[in-house]
Amino acid sequence: MKWNFPRWCLNPWLHTSLLFILPILLASALQPWLTSYSMEKRFTQDLDNIATDFASGLDGFEQRSVEQAFVELSFSCDSEDIALLNSPSLSPAIVRFIQLELADGRQCSNIGPPVHYQFDRFRSLFIDSQLVDIATTVVANDRARSIAYIFHLGEQRLVVLTNSSVYNETLSTLCHGCYQLMIGYQGLSSLERGVEDLLQTQTFIEDSRYISVLDVTLTLRAGDELYWREASRVGIVLFISALIVAFLAVIFYWNWQSARVSMGILIQKGISRKEFIPYYQPIIDCRSGEVVGQEMLVRWRRFDGVLVQPNQFIPYAEDSGLILPITDLILEQVYQDLPQLKGWVSVNIVAQHLESGLLSQWFSSHPDPRAKRISFELTERKPITQFELALAEMKAVTPLCHDFKLDDFGTGFGGFSYLQRLGINSIKIDKMFTDTIGTQDLKGAVLDAIIAFGRESQMDMVAEGVETQAQVEYLAAKGVYQHQGYFYAKPLAFEDLLTFYQNLSNKK
Repeated sequence: MKWNFPRWCLNPWLHTSLLFILPILLASALQPWLTSYSMEKRFTQDLDNIATDFASGLDGFEQRSVEQAFVELSFSCDSEDIALLNSPSLSPAIVRFIQLELADGRQCSNIGPPVHYQFDRFRSLFIDSQLVDIATTVVANDRARSIAYIFHLGEQRLVVLTNSSVYNETLSTLCHGCYQLMIGYQGLSSLERGVEDLLQTQTFIEDSRYISVLDVTLTLRAGDELYWREASRVGIVLFISALIVAFLAVIFYWNWQSARVSMGILIQKGISRKEFIPYYQPIIDCRSGEVVGQEMLVRWRRFDGVLVQPNQFIPYAEDSGLILPITDLILEQVYQDLPQLKGWVSVNIVAQHLESGLLSQWFSSHPDPRAKRISFELTERKPITQFELALAEMKAVTPLCHDFKLDDFGTGFGGFSYLQRLGINSIKIDKMFTDTIGTQDLKGAVLDAIIAFGRESQMDMVAEGVETQAQVEYLAAKGVYQHQGYFYAKPLAFEDLLTFYQNLSNKK
């Protein structure tokens, strides 16, 4: 089926706009999904960092500061003890105050005089063999509550009250206004840090980490603020990426478009200079070894001597319609060569040739009987969309030419429907099927089916791509006697074809 689009659909500027807009639209469609993924990933990383910092902060303080204090303190609450309590090693940012409580009732702290406090719940656990009491302060709500750690050395105690603002600063550093952290020691009142009111109309995410050495659970929550921050970050990255892709796509498209335009100009110049020439590949009757015909294969020999391969210009010529003037030029050259050619000559045509009426016009200007030796091979690369026009053209041309063949049978759009609707009675077996001879390729069964169909329908059959003696013998045994391929000859220029004729005669 061939799609016929309005001309505005083929406008390069429309294509350019689409190439520029589509990456941005795709980025917009991907943003919600990528935002959610990025948010979850960042949330997990931040929670892991918080848990690590929480555990290492207390454990490191206990190992370094408390052990040092128990060695260096005189336990007299004199000025030296107060100075030591106020030193950075015992009063880091995590410590709100640290207080030494002696067995005789004397107390001193890092701020000098003793601090009066009140705890609501206690529990004890061992941290690195050190007995530690953990307590929470008596306050009106979870946000104001603090944690105290009480270290024992005999009857002496070192009371450390944590600084709640440290956790708030940590959360704010990770993402300002994004997180709410719940700290829950087993058996103690919970603590809340971070934002007080977590907005969660758009999204909400919560996860926990349990720190076994402290027997504490950290629960982190996030809502809309984290989502929108990630949405902004992801949106910027996607937008920039989309712009880069869009610019590259537009550049690539216009380079391709320029190449197509350049190819079109080169082909048009080649037509005016008659640079397109016929090459001929002989078709042999394997029973007699005689040439019964040849397929004309167009070649492009540019003015500078460069031979352009067909696959580099034929597809563009067919898409652009330039195949029509090329065929007209080639037919004229074939017509001039006919007196010295043996048998018939096949010329490849596509649906455009039939739908345009080019062939009947050419025959009307060449009434010579030798034109009757020209055959046409209809390729199936593109479908016929105007069957009435094509059928009328074939009816007009069939009495004037040798015949119509269906090229590369079984590989394209038409197949059996072309044979039925167009009345074609000659097929060419594609090289793809010939190559299966002597192999285990499943397409070998298709080859046998095509041959059986051709014999049953009394079709004239030509096998393409014959390259080995085994293929010659197999095809002959199946009743396919007309062969074309490198086993006999490659496509030849006109002068080389005449030499081939001569050599073939000399062998006999």
